[in-house]
Amino acid sequence: MLHKLVNLDGYTYIKTTLSYSSDERVINEIVQKAIRMTGTVNPHSPDGKLRQQDTRFHKLLGGLVAETTFLNYLQTQADSKKITFELIDSSFSQDEDLSRMGFNQIDAKIRLGKKTHDIEIRSSFSYKTTLSRLFGVPLINGKGAFSLIGWYSSRNKPMEVKKDYYIFAIHFYEPSEIQERIFDSIEVYLAAAASKQTLEEKGEYSSLKQDGAKFRIINPLNSIDDPVKVIDEILS
Repeated sequence: MLHKLVNLDGYTYIKTTLSYSSDERVINEIVQKAIRMTGTVNPHSPDGKLRQQDTRFHKLLGGLVAETTFLNYLQTQADSKKITFELIDSSFSQDEDLSRMGFNQIDAKIRLGKKTHDIEIRSSFSYKTTLSRLFGVPLINGKGAFSLIGWYSSRNKPMEVKKDYYIFAIHFYEPSEIQERIFDSIEVYLAAAASKQTLEEKGEYSSLKQDGAKFRIINPLNSIDDPVKVIDEILS
């Protein structure tokens, strides 16, 4: 697994490449876990329509690749700082409201010494805009193409419990491509991250065009510390 730091107008995101030739074991574990989970998640969309098995599988793959990428980068940084952390729990969260918007979600809990951090890892597929626009370069009407999403409420869901940190990863291709790409070479971008405190201080509420919903967001992504700095903060 190769992590590369990419600077975009002073904002650094993390581009990770998984290659089947060198990451075969990890990729096979991701695929097998997605296969197992495909049969356990709700097969229906929020409007009651049946999701095809391939669609569920692609979403699960995307979420698991994002989780694996984040935890691996976290581990490399912990090793470089001679810090030990433990993954206590990790679970895929079937969030119908976010799923409707194209987001996959995994909750992770890690322990560093006597501290624990609840971390939400969200991922999304992007194939309708340029990579730089994802980060807000250039801004359109003062906004970037994507928001970092924290806690939220909707018509069918009370306000979520706030997590300690939120991570946002992007797959820059169509969901249907992941099944073929993962057995060759696959890229994922750790695009943004924020602590609960940052979301409280610098975020805003938005409906994100979802009637009756209230999301705590940050937009553009490059208006706050980049994910490299936030991951350093997690390990501090």
